[in-house]
Amino acid sequence: MAKLLEFASMPVPPRHVRLTPRETKVSRGTEEENSWTKRQRHWRNIKAQLAAKAAEKQAQQREKPLTLIGGGEKPHLPPLPKSLQHAQIPAKDVEQIQSTYHWRPCQLSEHVYAADLPGRSLGTYVNTLSYDLGKETLQGAKPLSIRLAPENFTAQGSVWCYLLEDSFIQCRGVVIGTCPKTHDPENGRNIQICRLPVEARPRRGLQFAALSREAYDVGGHVTYTSSRVTLTVTPDGWICGHSTREMQGAIDLSAIRFCKTGGLSLTDEVTLHTVDVGSSRLVCLQGHLHECFFGSDSKRPVAILPESCRPKEVMHFVTSGSGPGGFHLVQLRPQKGSGIGGDLMWKDGVWSHDQVHLTGIMYEVNADALEFSFLDASWTPEILRIFVAEFQRFLISKFGSIDEAWDEAFDLDGLGAVNFTQFSMGCKKAGYVGNATRLWAAINQDGG
Repeated sequence: MAKLLEFASMPVPPRHVRLTPRETKVSRGTEEENSWTKRQRHWRNIKAQLAAKAAEKQAQQREKPLTLIGGGEKPHLPPLPKSLQHAQIPAKDVEQIQSTYHWRPCQLSEHVYAADLPGRSLGTYVNTLSYDLGKETLQGAKPLSIRLAPENFTAQGSVWCYLLEDSFIQCRGVVIGTCPKTHDPENGRNIQICRLPVEARPRRGLQFAALSREAYDVGGHVTYTSSRVTLTVTPDGWICGHSTREMQGAIDLSAIRFCKTGGLSLTDEVTLHTVDVGSSRLVCLQGHLHECFFGSDSKRPVAILPESCRPKEVMHFVTSGSGPGGFHLVQLRPQKGSGIGGDLMWKDGVWSHDQVHLTGIMYEVNADALEFSFLDASWTPEILRIFVAEFQRFLISKFGSIDEAWDEAFDLDGLGAVNFTQFSMGCKKAGYVGNATRLWAAINQDGG
């Protein structure tokens, strides 16, 4: 209590006296003990640690390939084959545009079901928008130069195409430019990219899905954005680009692969083309399916392939629809038995009701499919007639008559004609366990 009274009795400083800050610049202590220098050193250490962590994370992103959400197999980036690296026509910077495209589900909630992440959408990685041919396959192929449209797209290196066995066309090279929404050359919107030589032009117009990549500079590092564009090839050789928006980027022309000769009627307006090159066989599909609804839970294939066209593995392809932006995801699966080599399944699409183009699906068959041909040459006409007669007797015993079998198992649409896919599915529905591929060839040769 005495101390409080003593403090209260102290004189009060006059009001005109002002307290001023310390003006001396002499440090209150040594450099190590100074609080200001300690704080500065502390924050410099924190910034250095954050910068080191960011650099380490960025390095890991460059070295580690992109993986599926929730685990799974890493996407496979197709390497540039030696046949192109050592080709007579240089393939400058072609490898920079090749990329694995990640298809994100449109009509489906998910493509791959992950047990640890239920309901998560994983999508599908597609490696076939860029296509490479092996050195053995390109033996004897004829390279042809492709002429660019004036004052439109520019080439990144050389742009050319291979002509195999005077029938199959495989384009190569990268072009850089803008795909416009409409064709208006007077205002700088030209859809024409380049033109094929006369000996490499298709019989009819074809439509392909292609990959376009645009590069961005992010913090001194190059980042790519992948998009899909539609490429059309006209009978007069013009390759044109179409998009739903003004899209600028580098387009990989290896998506254009077709056959300029006739083929087998596979299904709807789709034809099947094959060519044996060296120790390999190439299979190519061209044309489109009839416009219809595609169900995400449908187990019915859109096309069936003969045993001579069995693929090596399950493959995914992105194909175009009836217009720009309407892309579809289809799956090619190998099959064995009853003369069937594989089937094609619709997996997803921007639109569920559309006209799906299968043009651009090209692959090399499995080694065990090379021993088969669409029609075994060792079969004599007499054996083929016996083969067909046995099949007719089977149908009569199953349905009562050939007409009843035709209506109930084969011509379900009532069009009066069937293609190979409809015939193969009809044989399966009828319970026929024989070789449907040879039977189809025998019926065609027999005139049935």
